[in-house]
Order: sequence, then C-alpha cells, then structure tokens
Amino acid sequence: MKPEHLPIFKRLQEWQIYGLCIEREASGEPYEGQVAVGTVILERVDHRKWDGDTIHGVILCPKQFSWTVQAAGLDYYNHSVWMAANWVDAYRTSKTLRDCCAIANGMLFHSIPRDPDLAAVHCCQYLNPRTAAKTRAEWIAKGMTTIKVIAHHEFFQDPA
Repeated sequence: MKPEHLPIFKRLQEWQIYGLCIEREASGEPYEGQVAVGTVILERVDHRKWDGDTIHGVILCPKQFSWTVQAAGLDYYNHSVWMAANWVDAYRTSKTLRDCCAIANGMLFHSIPRDPDLAAVHCCQYLNPRTAAKTRAEWIAKGMTTIKVIAHHEFFQDPA
C-alpha cells in the first residue's frame, strides 16, 4: 500500500474496513466464502500477533491481502482506495459492499458465527489457487494442509 493511502484506510471504522476487506477479497464468492474470509481475518486478530491484534492492524499489515498491493493490479488497487476515500458513495452504490459489511457487522457482534471448520484449527491462510499457484506450491512444501475449498478460495492450516 502506498504510504499516502494508509490514512484513508485508517480513518474507516472497524466494521467498514472489515466489510471492505471481505468485499475486495471475496466479492465473487458465495456467502459461505465471504464468511470464511471474515473468519480468517478474525482468526488472525486472535491468534497471529505478528499480523496485528486489531482488525485494522491485520488488514493493513503489508502484503497480507491482494487488494492492498498494487502488484495485484493497479485498477483493483485504485478502486479499493476510491471506495475507502468515497465511503458514502461506494456504500450507497454497491450492494456487494453493503452485503459484506452486513457480514462484517454480524461477525463482530456474533450474530453470524465464524466458519466452524476454519475456527477449529485457527485457520489464518487462504488463497485463490488459480491466481496463486506458485504460492500454493510453496505452502504445501512448507507442510500447510488444505482444510477446505470454497468456490475460488482454498483455506489452509499452518504446520504444527
């Protein structure tokens, strides 16, 4: 993330940046996949202190989410910045963003539970194997195991 964009994301409330992250990472996924991505974020907050111990800290940790990295695609990145900088318009015009924010709020206030399979093993890793085949191969070589696949995301357990 460009340093000059960091304040734009930091000013979002917790539910906003959480919902934005779910939308950016899993907008084309089914509800189950969006909840799974939300689960990974909360598991990182609770169990991986090197990422950060808050939702903002985890999401804004460098190179953890594709939408925060320009190398994932400049249009994709720039649209993420635009959404954060123009929150009211983005929220009003994007049903997907509103839906992902509803998931975020539900998970924050415990009306939507974490994915039980992922929470049971404190899953903190996922990727899209179609766009990250090299990373997937590296993770498997390091001893990570697949917990489940939901649509275009594969969720992994860190080695013991």
